[in-house]
Amino acid sequence: MPLSLLLAGLLALGSAAGLQLFSDAPRLPLVLALAAAVSACAARFRGARGATLALLAVAVVAAAAWRAATVSAEAERPPLVKWFEAQVANEPGGDIPGRAAPVHIRGRLAADASSTPFGAQLQLVTTAVEQNGVWKPVSGSLSASVSGELLDKAEDWRAGRTIAASIALRRPAEYRNDGLPDPRAQAWRGSALVGSIKSGALVEVLTPGMWWDEGAAAIRARVRGALRRHVAPYDLTSAAIGIAILIGDRAALPPEVELRLQEAGTYHVIAISGGNIALLAGAVLGLLWCLSVRFAAAAAITIPILIAHGWVVGGGPSVARATTAACLYLSLRLIDQRTAPVHALALAAALMLAASPLQIASAGFWLTFGATAALVMAVSRRAAQSPGRWWSPIAAVISSSLAVEALLLPVTAYVFERVTVAGPVLNLIAIPAMAVVQAAASVCAAADWLGLTGIASWSGLATHLAARGLVESAGLIALVPWVTWRVPAPPFALLVTFYALAAIWWWTCRPPVDTLVRLRAQRVSLAGAMVAWFWIALAPGSLLSPRPSEALRLTALDVGQGDSLLLTMPEGRTVMVDAGGVPGTLDIGDRVVGPALRARGLRRLDYVAVTHADLDHLGGATTVVREFRPREVWAGVPVTGHAPLDLLRATARATRTPWRWLQRGDRLESGAVELRVHHPPLPDWERQRVRNDDSLVLEVRYGAVSVWLTGDISGAVEPEILDAIDPRRVNVLKVPHHGSLTSSSPEWVRRLRPAAVLVSAGRGNLFGHPAPAVLHRYEAAGAAVFRTDQDGQIDLVTNGTYVEVSTFTGRRWRLR
Repeated sequence: MPLSLLLAGLLALGSAAGLQLFSDAPRLPLVLALAAAVSACAARFRGARGATLALLAVAVVAAAAWRAATVSAEAERPPLVKWFEAQVANEPGGDIPGRAAPVHIRGRLAADASSTPFGAQLQLVTTAVEQNGVWKPVSGSLSASVSGELLDKAEDWRAGRTIAASIALRRPAEYRNDGLPDPRAQAWRGSALVGSIKSGALVEVLTPGMWWDEGAAAIRARVRGALRRHVAPYDLTSAAIGIAILIGDRAALPPEVELRLQEAGTYHVIAISGGNIALLAGAVLGLLWCLSVRFAAAAAITIPILIAHGWVVGGGPSVARATTAACLYLSLRLIDQRTAPVHALALAAALMLAASPLQIASAGFWLTFGATAALVMAVSRRAAQSPGRWWSPIAAVISSSLAVEALLLPVTAYVFERVTVAGPVLNLIAIPAMAVVQAAASVCAAADWLGLTGIASWSGLATHLAARGLVESAGLIALVPWVTWRVPAPPFALLVTFYALAAIWWWTCRPPVDTLVRLRAQRVSLAGAMVAWFWIALAPGSLLSPRPSEALRLTALDVGQGDSLLLTMPEGRTVMVDAGGVPGTLDIGDRVVGPALRARGLRRLDYVAVTHADLDHLGGATTVVREFRPREVWAGVPVTGHAPLDLLRATARATRTPWRWLQRGDRLESGAVELRVHHPPLPDWERQRVRNDDSLVLEVRYGAVSVWLTGDISGAVEPEILDAIDPRRVNVLKVPHHGSLTSSSPEWVRRLRPAAVLVSAGRGNLFGHPAPAVLHRYEAAGAAVFRTDQDGQIDLVTNGTYVEVSTFTGRRWRLR
């Protein structure tokens, strides 16, 4: 095995094991990593040399594991987080976790300000925090949203500049549900804290950046301006795609276009990565070749150009990986080391892991190096099979596209829970279109800078046409929607098995294949990899109908400040009551509710009920209806001209899902379970706005147990429902309005006498939900209280005679 491949593998094993060390998981991954390292070296070399290399391998794995564990600990709790925790604990109201009063912060902008539907977004590396009139050095990463006035100042908020601002800090959103990624991974890849700034007037630029930061920011500003002048008049989306491909800024890209490209499997072409870097390197080398510059000199010129390009576009992880690999390969060729590209790629991966071991947990790391490795191996194999044939380049493109899609499908299924088989075909259009956009947009920006308006205008048109072709090529999904589907994230062990078998097959395919053992290993590994691949792609377990049981199950999902409940009947019918939602661009239905449902093996729901049309109940429902195709959608009171509700109804029509308005007195029987509607009554006037008191109130009866789902009703509605309460039953309650003081009146609590209550609220929410007085009221009545902000996902199971509750954090409770 080449030393570069061995080194990359050892560092990957060590980094992965180190991240496991910092969790509550068993230490088995580290043991397996060490055993694999020793076995790999011992199998390759024997005797004293083999023992020495085995010990060196163990040392490399152990060092990588120690470094990964150390870096992960620092990433999860940097000085800024430690300061914030102390601040929250010491201030009045500090018993509300994850929220603090606005503070004055200084820091350096890590990226240009990006526009959002509500203002602007800043990525900040803090340097100091003002405390009691004194600036205290505190470091950490911070993402802050700016709203209000003076957003025209956002042009001055450029990467590298030092700013001061008054920021209200809070913890990043963390959704603790089965089937969602480890919350620690968000700290490894994202910001330590998030915050909000009420107005652009509260942001002050203190000092400019270094000259290279200012120069890079000026270039990015010129590119944005040029494409807005010469491409945006044709189409704003085309200009946004050109900006994304040229400088990596995707802020202006419409969400529906992003979703369309993701479904088509061509989203990768608008993210600066290996393809863009390869095109740039090829263009520079080709131009220098035309000028009769020798390859060594051309490589020496290309390397600093690639580094400068990476700095200008922001130097994100994907750019850094691709630039490192390209510069390393050119450097080796510069000193006349004609190593195979796969070895240069492995060495680049080893360098990246040594510098930043947390990249082992990044999907982008695996997608970047996996795609490049698949391309290199497919092209080299095709070239070897048909050298010198006229059709060899075409076959190489097709085979390489198929190889990339096949090799990366398990990763995309694990990370994005999506399988797309249209990618190999659409990439034949999307990749050339991306190349045209990159070239034409570059010419447009350069011509605009030189004042060549005619050339800039024509190249702007070319950019628009190529970008339009890129977007329209994804329209195949609308014509044949069956080429893409969602799957639950496969078990991590299955991913490891697939890639281990694929690696064995690839290694045994290398010539000479002259032994029977090697031939058998090749066949067995190929067969095993194919079985694992199809299992991941089809997820046959989720195609089975739910098994009937004696239990009624209710799951309160952690969706932050909102409601989302999944009710599963004993015979398998499912009712989704609300689907959460937050202001902004985060789709709770796609990012939180959908993965949680798929983790339970669900591909379709029977019913989706929306208690009322507030965003924190309705926001994720559109995606849930589109992806899980319920047999019926329920709602309570129509609201005229309410855009989110109108969008949900349009989605229901598009998916041919019947819509049903429920009122007091409606009932649904499902086996031994009876669902009763106690509110709202038939409305006697047309609603112009959403009202909490129009919420659906559902009672689910099973045996001697009643489960009450009350939406956001207030104390004004509760007296209307008191007569429906049966005092002989064991009542379980989803607390009205997240535990607000406006609900849960003393008479309501006294009459209901719930045995257990579930509170759905966001950590550190701005409303103070649930109110301490309300919690005390339920606890005084003898109820066991469970909260999504503290306990994460809450699961309730009953067979009509007992009630069991378990939570994501490990709490258990039982009542018979």
